[in-house]
Amino acid sequence: MTPTDEGMAREVAALRREVQELRNALAQIIGARPKMAPGRVRTFVEGFDESLEGGIPAGHVVLLAGPSGSMKTSLALSMVYHNRREGASALYISLEEGRDSLLRTMERLGMKGGDDFIVDIAKLRTEHDVLEGTHDWLQILKDFLVRRMEKDKLQILVIDPLNSLYSLTELKYPRRDLFHFFTFLRGLGVTALLIAESEGDDDFPNHEEFLADGAITLSYTNAPDGRVDLRIRCLKMRHANHARDYFRLDFGEGRFRARPIGTEGQ
Repeated sequence: MTPTDEGMAREVAALRREVQELRNALAQIIGARPKMAPGRVRTFVEGFDESLEGGIPAGHVVLLAGPSGSMKTSLALSMVYHNRREGASALYISLEEGRDSLLRTMERLGMKGGDDFIVDIAKLRTEHDVLEGTHDWLQILKDFLVRRMEKDKLQILVIDPLNSLYSLTELKYPRRDLFHFFTFLRGLGVTALLIAESEGDDDFPNHEEFLADGAITLSYTNAPDGRVDLRIRCLKMRHANHARDYFRLDFGEGRFRARPIGTEGQ
C-alpha cells in the first residue's frame, strides 16, 4: 500500500468513526425524548403530562379554563404546535382573536410555522356582524367541522373561547345544548380542547366540567416573595389516574414546565 493509499484509508476510517459517533449521539437524543403513551395526546407541558399518565386520553373533550391573561391561548397553541411537529393533524378555531394576533403570540413563544391550521372565525364575524343575530353560529361551526373532517381527518381540535358560543348562540337550555355539542365533538373522533374564560371565581358557570371528559384550570396565586405565580391543575380527567395537585406553571426556552408547589428551586 502506498503512502497515499494509507492516508486515504486513515481519512476513511476517521470519517467512519465520526459518522458512528453522530449516530450514537442521535440515538441518545431520540431515546431521551418523551414518548407519547398509547392513546394519549400530550399537552407538552413538562411535568404535567406525567401527572396525566402521559397526556390527555385521545378522543376526550377537555376544558381549559382560567382568568384573562393566564396564558390559556398560549398553552393551547403550544399543544397544537408541538403535536403537529410530531405528525398530528390539528385545527385551531378562533372565535375572537385574529390570525395575525395568534401568529404574533406563537412567534413570541418561539414557535414558527405556517398558519394553515388556524381558522379565523373572528374575521368572518366582523365581516358579517350585521347578520350575527340571524345566524345559528353553533350549527355553522358543526357544519364546518363535518366538512373539514371529510377533507382532512383531524386528531386535535381547539375552540377558543367557548364563551363566545354563548354570546353567538341562544342556548335555551345550556346544559342540554352543551351536552349535545360535546357529544357531537366526541362523534368526530377528535381530541377537543375548549378554552373557557373564567368569570370571577366561577370557572364553569354552566357546569361544563360535568359534561366534559376533562377539566384543566389555570389560576393566579400570591407567592411568599411577593411575586404572582401562575398555577395549573387537572380538576378532572376521565380514564386517567391523574394528580389533583396544583403545579407552578412556567415558560422558558420554548417550553412550558409544571413543577409541584414547593419544588420550584430544585
